Amino acid sequence: MNTEMTLQTTNFNLSLIERFKGISSVIIAYIALRCLSLSMICKIVSILKRRCSREIGIDEANIAWGAVRQSSFFFLGRVACLELSLAFVLFALTKGLSATCCVGVANEPFRAHSWVELSGKPFRECDYVEQDFSKLLTI
Repeated sequence: MNTEMTLQTTNFNLSLIERFKGISSVIIAYIALRCLSLSMICKIVSILKRRCSREIGIDEANIAWGAVRQSSFFFLGRVACLELSLAFVLFALTKGLSATCCVGVANEPFRAHSWVELSGKPFRECDYVEQDFSKLLTI
């Protein structure tokens, strides 16, 4: 994550329920990534996404992003792009909505990144994410 992304504002007026869902999503994502394989996480999320009525909208996505980002600041563990992306998807699932988490890599220098896509486009990411990173996994 670059400086441009980390400086974006996270000031959202969130309800107590949205804050609770945000911290719960971050905790579940953190534990899942340490206890389960990525293939198992993909299977579980795929099953849960079948129950979704539609893809998350921009306004709802901003709330989900704000809740997850604000909750991550109070978490004592390492919360980076993979945890945040999975937490975002889990938050959307609590509302019966679908979102897509992508994991990709880039060469020279080698690096990995995870992001959320809405309607096939990266959400709250810099323009170069699609150009620089090759998708390896979509959840």
